[in-house]
Amino acid sequence: MKFTTHVIAGLIALAAAAAPAKAALISAGYFEGNDCSGRGGFANCYATTTGVTNIAASGGSPTIYKYNFGGGQDFGRFETISGQEFTVSYASSSNSLSFVYTPGADDPVIHYFSIKQADGYALFYDLQNAITSATINLTEYFGRRSGYSHITFYDTGSTPPPPPVAVPEPASMALFGMGLLGLGLVGRRKLPPTA
Repeated sequence: MKFTTHVIAGLIALAAAAAPAKAALISAGYFEGNDCSGRGGFANCYATTTGVTNIAASGGSPTIYKYNFGGGQDFGRFETISGQEFTVSYASSSNSLSFVYTPGADDPVIHYFSIKQADGYALFYDLQNAITSATINLTEYFGRRSGYSHITFYDTGSTPPPPPVAVPEPASMALFGMGLLGLGLVGRRKLPPTA
C-alpha cells in the first residue's frame, strides 16, 4: 500500500515537472486615453508597468510593432521586424483577441503589449519571461464593447539593476579573526598525559 502511494506521488511529480511552464502574464490595468500619443509618434512610445509614455527617460521598453484592426501596421525601431513574425486574430463570437509571435534570430523579445479600444487601453506584461502568445477576453477589460482598435507590442522589459550590496568588511574580518583564535586555542589545548 505504501509503495503504491509513493509510486503514484512520484508519477504525479514527474508529470508536473515535465509539463511546459506558462508565462505569468500580469495585467497592469486599464488606462484612459491612447497608448501611443504625444510627440514623436508611434516609434517614440515606451511601456512601463505603470502605463505607456512618450518619455524616453522613463526607462520603459520601446515599441516593436502595432497591428490595427483593419490590418494596417506600424513598425517601431527594429529593422528585423517585417510583420510576418506576428499572427493576430480576433474572434467576434467570444470577443477575444489572440496573437502568436514567432521571432527570428535577431528579432527583439516581447515583455509588454497593449490593446486599445475606444477611449482607453489595457496593458499586459511579463518581465521574467518572453511573451510569445496570449489570448485576451476583451470583455474582461472593456466591458460590453466588442472589437479593438489596435494591439501594440513592446521590447524587452527594462528593469533597473539592483543596487550593489555592501560587503560588511569589518564583520567578515572579525569572523575570520575569531576562527583563527579558535584554531589557536584548540592547538594549545593540553592533552592528558599518556601512561
